[in-house]
Amino acid sequence: MTAMQLSNSSTLPRSKRAVFHLCIRSEERVILACLAMVFTVLGIGVVNPHSLRHFAYYLCLWHGFIFLFHREDIKDFSFAFLINSACIVVYYLVQTWVFPDSYGTTSPLGSWTDDSFFYALVADTIPADLLVRDNYDLYSHPFTNLIRCLTILSIDHPMDVIFFQSGIAATLATFSKRFMFQLSSDRRLSNTVYVFALVCPFLMMNGGVIFIRDTFSASLLIYSLCCINSRKFFLALGAVGLQIMIRPGTALMLFPLYAIIYYSDIKEVTRRYFAFVGVGVVLLLLCVGYIFQTVPELSELGAGTTEGGRVTLLGRELFTGLTSNSDGNVVLLSIQELPFFIKLFLNGAYIFLYPFLSLKAAFAGEYFDLRSIMMNLVTPIYAFWLNAWFIAGALSRVRVTKKQTSIIIAVIVTLLLIGTYSLQTRHKTTIYPLYYFIVAIGFNRAPLRARQTGYLCSFFLILLQVALNFR
Repeated sequence: MTAMQLSNSSTLPRSKRAVFHLCIRSEERVILACLAMVFTVLGIGVVNPHSLRHFAYYLCLWHGFIFLFHREDIKDFSFAFLINSACIVVYYLVQTWVFPDSYGTTSPLGSWTDDSFFYALVADTIPADLLVRDNYDLYSHPFTNLIRCLTILSIDHPMDVIFFQSGIAATLATFSKRFMFQLSSDRRLSNTVYVFALVCPFLMMNGGVIFIRDTFSASLLIYSLCCINSRKFFLALGAVGLQIMIRPGTALMLFPLYAIIYYSDIKEVTRRYFAFVGVGVVLLLLCVGYIFQTVPELSELGAGTTEGGRVTLLGRELFTGLTSNSDGNVVLLSIQELPFFIKLFLNGAYIFLYPFLSLKAAFAGEYFDLRSIMMNLVTPIYAFWLNAWFIAGALSRVRVTKKQTSIIIAVIVTLLLIGTYSLQTRHKTTIYPLYYFIVAIGFNRAPLRARQTGYLCSFFLILLQVALNFR
């Protein structure tokens, strides 16, 4: 960096200087990528050397897809893939050290998730002492069926399949950056979104380094939006179709988001091609009806499941996962007793604020549980700044794109829908790309008064969470 560059950077406002340092040079990025690659290879060798070929396979598979359809983004994708792979190795090294029987999956001592279940569905053989769900062999799932079809290698260890998630995480970071640039033409803003999406602990703990679907849903959303903006409609339709297949309930909650973001475009197309749009709407309704009848997860929504709870127009009924931990979910359970319209907004606010700072939950397990610590300690503290910048970006009168207000509304509506019809807090993952869109604006462009308001609101929220730890 030249003396002139240093001089110019020192005269920038504090928030602008921070972004200046986020935008690393290409030579530095190459060095970081190489270090991440070396660390990943060495870490795989420590945990399970046979997984090296799976890492190489998924690296080539994902890069082949990006090379065919999005060659201009391959550098960003490669860097994100390698950084996420290194984070996976860190997670697996910790998990296999403190809880060897987990083989790198989340332990049942703290934040138990679906990753061992999904691994059991996709694996050719399973370690005898790995804790899995009873009668797992009676189930199948589109998520694991897709990965099984794409993987020609035998899967015999959780690390054999986990690097598929690196492609998902890299897709999310790369196309979050692309989406910001498409709408704003501002490289500083798009680089900021890229960094935030790449190092997000919430995304990592909900599908970035763990074998679950939530980050996949988020990446499909932002990828489809980018493809729509690039007029690659078949790829966008493919992403939406894959979303319906992988997580149909989430896909339904995301449909209004497209209408909100592209309202003006839809209005213009409807005005010009009313007859064609009318036919398209009829066909869409027929397709949705067909999907409801043929997709098991959707056809059973009204009746509910043992774990899930019945879903009606007034929201989802309480399900086993919430009521079994009444102490940990006391606030959310209390909200469900309120009238619908009050519950609607409070549930949305609850999802926005989640996860909450809880020292008890972070260290509740008998063993060191990395996911529990990340979700209950690291992420809430980190969210103090993220929420402050989001509030600043939402309140800022500075407009970087005509769709800025639409994106804010889309985030709010999606939070309300998740809080009403999902009640599963980690489904918040889906809107993180759009959340970081507004965060980047607050971080870079928001005026001083908007940032002060954001920090004040976020400070009050974190103070409230700290107080709840001592009740």
